[in-house]
Amino acid sequence: MDKKEKTIRIEGKDVVLHPEHPVRFACMEHADTQIDEYVDEFEAAPDTYRAASIEDDKLDKRCRECGAPADFALLREKGM
Repeated sequence: MDKKEKTIRIEGKDVVLHPEHPVRFACMEHADTQIDEYVDEFEAAPDTYRAASIEDDKLDKRCRECGAPADFALLREKGM
């Protein structure tokens, strides 16, 4: 693995992230709109995980749209 690659821990497994795609979070109510915005902005569908499965305390796990606790994480795994 390249030292510059960003990884995130999901359910005990290190996952390499696609460098041009951020990790975003969404609540149940705004999941569809946040997925649509991700696709529009990055021209790629995000991989989705339960927000609780993301093991990174430094990430703000609140919905990007309303600030509520997130239910979903949107990200792109490298190689997917």
